[in-house]
Amino acid sequence: MYSKEELLQMSTLIRDAATNRVAMFSNEKAAKNADEAIRKFHNEILGGELDWQSWRNNKNAIFTIWENVLKPELPEAWKTSPFYKKMCEVKNGAIGDKNAFAVRDKSYLAASKFSGGTWDVEYQKVGRAKDIAIDTEWSYVACYEELDRFLKGYTTIIEMLNEVREGFAVDMDNRIATVFNGLGAYLPSKFVQQGTYDKDTLIDMIRRVRTANRKNTIVAGSQRAVSKIAEGTNANWISNAAKDELATSGVVVKNTGIGCDAIIIPDSFVPFTYEFAGADDTLYVLPDEQIIKIFYEGDVRSKEAHEDEEHDQTIRIQFQHKVGVELITSDLFGKYTIA
Repeated sequence: MYSKEELLQMSTLIRDAATNRVAMFSNEKAAKNADEAIRKFHNEILGGELDWQSWRNNKNAIFTIWENVLKPELPEAWKTSPFYKKMCEVKNGAIGDKNAFAVRDKSYLAASKFSGGTWDVEYQKVGRAKDIAIDTEWSYVACYEELDRFLKGYTTIIEMLNEVREGFAVDMDNRIATVFNGLGAYLPSKFVQQGTYDKDTLIDMIRRVRTANRKNTIVAGSQRAVSKIAEGTNANWISNAAKDELATSGVVVKNTGIGCDAIIIPDSFVPFTYEFAGADDTLYVLPDEQIIKIFYEGDVRSKEAHEDEEHDQTIRIQFQHKVGVELITSDLFGKYTIA
């Protein structure tokens, strides 16, 4: 029987191996030894027997390890993504965070002229922040593998868990796309534009958003939408820095010539299709802050699904976590749909 500490140590080793930290800080031999140690540990938990009885009698300890490996957190790819670092505020209930995001109301102080020599002036209420909780819902990834292949290491534990992590990451990308697809329904008419891309139209929208919020702005969109910024720039005066940026990345996000940076919303497919989930023809002019709120509620759960119904020597495993993704801001923003 393994202690909680031993199970956590194995979880840490698997997490490091799954994210290439073992290979990064050591060498290929060390990474191979880590895989062998992981396989050996699991075989020991199963009593060294690759049969149904050992799996049935000891699988809960293995599920505990896997749940610790897959604990709710941002996908690895997000940790270096400019979009998620700049635009997303993340909280995790599993480590004690409260599902509450502070958002200021829309009021602001207006300065007024007066003749002086008196304190009898009109007082205004200072806008205060209020906490907003976001709705969460369950997300799951289900997989199966033949028992012999799984236990003998033909399909490694790291490979399987990385597939699960990737499934959760795709789900999060789709949720982000859905959030953006719903933007703009109740905006004032001056903050909504559509038609053929025009640089001056975009600049005017940037000015409105900046002036309304008294904040810096950022333009967000798909790679295709953001590429319109460079296409709409006069080639006679585009800077060398912008040319270099365009040549290396296909878009201009820093040297845009529109008065603010741009940022690309990561692409994702609609589940079970090859259709893009996000709008491909829209530029969003946003306040330059973390307006996307993500809350992980609780821990990852796993179990063997329908174990009493399987007769083909397979194990079917389901992993679940509960998460909420919403865009919350009291600021005005702009939506430019390009024909």
